[in-house]
Order: sequence, then C-alpha cells, then structure tokens
Amino acid sequence: EASIVAGMRLLLEHAGLVVEPSAALGVAAVLEDPDRFAGRHVVTIVCGSNVNLDDYHRWIRP
Repeated sequence: EASIVAGMRLLLEHAGLVVEPSAALGVAAVLEDPDRFAGRHVVTIVCGSNVNLDDYHRWIRP
C-alpha cells in the first residue's frame, strides 16, 4: 500500500491530479519495480477521483 500512496503523491505533485487509490495502481507498479519498466514505453490509465477528502489528506501527508 505504501507504493499506492507514493503514486497518489506523485500524481498530485507532478500532474496536479487528485486520484483515488485504485487510479494510482499503475504508477505504484512502476515505483515498486522500476527496472522491469526501464527503457520501455509504459502507459497506465489514471481515472477516478472518488475519494473521501479526509482519507486522501491522511494518505498524502508525509
């Protein structure tokens, strides 16, 4: 789950997107195993912002 939260933070900080945890799964996969994806074109679908704001703030705070 830490990689999912890291993906959510990355999407917020670098793309200005507020996403629900499931939307950050593709980014989390890359963060967990960057060597697997190195030198490749990677696409992940980022959708949904169906998230409780209190939970979201708790997740993204360092």
